[in-house]
Amino acid sequence: MSTIGIIINPESGRDIRRLVAKATFVSNYAKIDAIKRFLYGLNITSSIEEVVFMPDFYGISLDIISDIKDDVKFKLRTLDMRIENTADDTINASKYMIENGVSAIISAGGDGTLRAVYKGVGDKVPILGLSLGTNNVLGALYEPTVLGMILGLLLEGNNSISNVVERIKTIKLFVNNEFKNLALVDLTFMDGWYVGARAIWNEYSLKYAFISKGELGDVGIPSIASLIRPITFQDDLGLMVKFGLGKIRVNAAFAPGLVKEVFIDGINILKLGQEVHIPSDNYVIAFDGEKEMVVNSKDEVMIRIDRDGPLLVNISKSLNYINSYYREEMGELRWAKKY
Repeated sequence: MSTIGIIINPESGRDIRRLVAKATFVSNYAKIDAIKRFLYGLNITSSIEEVVFMPDFYGISLDIISDIKDDVKFKLRTLDMRIENTADDTINASKYMIENGVSAIISAGGDGTLRAVYKGVGDKVPILGLSLGTNNVLGALYEPTVLGMILGLLLEGNNSISNVVERIKTIKLFVNNEFKNLALVDLTFMDGWYVGARAIWNEYSLKYAFISKGELGDVGIPSIASLIRPITFQDDLGLMVKFGLGKIRVNAAFAPGLVKEVFIDGINILKLGQEVHIPSDNYVIAFDGEKEMVVNSKDEVMIRIDRDGPLLVNISKSLNYINSYYREEMGELRWAKKY
């Protein structure tokens, strides 16, 4: 019997891109509904004993438990922990979930939420991203009911979730030879002296971007890579983009309903482990599309892309694995129970 953890970011899906773009506001009601659907999908299996939630100030997890506790076969509870409504809640909850012996953690939010989960668990358990944010690249854009069914089947019987996870890349930031922070998808440098609104929506301030994944269909900074040099999580390389009045111009999807013409001065393909130094200047730095810190012209900045990120559940691989498993076990009765 397995225990799984669910971390719902109560603040995802409600930043400035609702004002400067056409991004949808993701209400707490929408998050409650999505997780309830996920749990109903998970309920097809008998291999789950308990689901533990991160608590939050809005009572999202408590509402979910109250609504469906009598409808599912597994126990539902929240962690007994102190919360402060910061990203540290996610990091600490992830650590507590490991102590509770979870087999997997569901990250329900944006790419920043999943990054915070990774900071708490490292590579100890797989993470399944459920997209409830904006510009999401890591989260699965599938019906939550189906995602719940997939996870339930992966944790059942002789199946092994380890067959469908992939270790993705990290983009590490070093300032004055000291590790400061990391991104999983894109790390961006912009002109400026203060953070301000956290989301990136103004193309004029862009200076450099380091990207680990950018495919057609992605939104935000990764959409730039998808148009000039597509890159996947499986590729053992990264991309560096230098912005400026060069020969390359692309129309990038910065956010839902927000298309910007971006001027590019040059691109470089980076090997894993390659150290890249950029000219010292006053920069605002964004991690996975969210501005978080600044450096000044006296700081020495270095970037490195490595393959030591979270163990992410690959949904396409999961579907193929489940399909082949049931075809082998049951012939044409691929999704039926064997009697």
